[in-house]
Amino acid sequence: MKRTQIAMAAVALVASSAALADVTVSGRFDYGYASDNKAGGGLTGIRGGNLAPNFLNVTGSEDLGGGMKGYFNWVNLVTNNGTLVNANANAGISTGAAGIKLGRVTDDFLTGVLAFDVTGGGNMGSAVSPILQFGATGAFHSNAIQLDASAAGVNFGATYIGQDSASALGFNTAGTDGVAGAYAGAKGDYSVKANTDVGGIRVGAAYASRSTAAASSTATANTLAAKSHQFIGVRTDLGSLTVNVNYMKLNTTTVTGANGSYPLADAVTATVGYYNYADSTTSANAGTLTSVGLKYSFSKSTLAFANYEKVTGGAAAMRGNVDNGANSTTARGIAIFGIAKSF
Repeated sequence: MKRTQIAMAAVALVASSAALADVTVSGRFDYGYASDNKAGGGLTGIRGGNLAPNFLNVTGSEDLGGGMKGYFNWVNLVTNNGTLVNANANAGISTGAAGIKLGRVTDDFLTGVLAFDVTGGGNMGSAVSPILQFGATGAFHSNAIQLDASAAGVNFGATYIGQDSASALGFNTAGTDGVAGAYAGAKGDYSVKANTDVGGIRVGAAYASRSTAAASSTATANTLAAKSHQFIGVRTDLGSLTVNVNYMKLNTTTVTGANGSYPLADAVTATVGYYNYADSTTSANAGTLTSVGLKYSFSKSTLAFANYEKVTGGAAAMRGNVDNGANSTTARGIAIFGIAKSF
């Protein structure tokens, strides 16, 4: 081999190593036991994704200079039989104040609500439970363009679907533990969010427009049509106590509620949540969701958890990435405990 070829190969190897150094792998897994009093056994037993969906994330970034970077995200939810269900697959460019990404993204209405949820997106007792239950917006959208920006202390986000998604995925696709809320979107559907701090109180809002019947929720058989959804959230810290107050209008269903967290000790945190569902058009959607939980942190990445969630009426108990269908009892309770590990 000529010296020039050897030199070029060495340069390529160094460049490849540098690129690989910017790629990171992260994830989260939890496994534990659940006791579900739903008729027919519900989801009783040892399973994964009790507190929140298990996932594996691969991210890569490159410094483009001038405060800009290019990046990609590839996020897969992991079902109990080991199947990977894609949540995000996108590429983008960002600066310190704004960014744009193209591909499969997490809906901005959903993340707008998550900013006012002490569970951090865990579905058990989460503020996102009614969104996933009714399939109001879908959690993830393919063929989308997503923008984010911050200016004058206000954070903005917007998602626009540029082409109809290929297919919808219900709650319990046979053999795959279907991912709640992973519904197909229609071209022209969009969502926006914004939040800011006002005198030490965080306030935020989100809006979603759904132009066509994209899919149906197997949890409620609530067929999607041309609909709009609104959210308003307020967050404040009262000493060590964090409290969020939420209002959502998911088409005809109005959800009002609050959630909070409080550190009981250095490593122990308690969470609570209560949500009331009201619907003047579809009385079957009315109900309540109540949750209490405890988390014990062994470290920043390892914790033990215990949660209890009770639902009545038309509210569904979202647990991890599955619901297992509509409630068949007037009051349904689920108790879970387990261990979660992130990396």
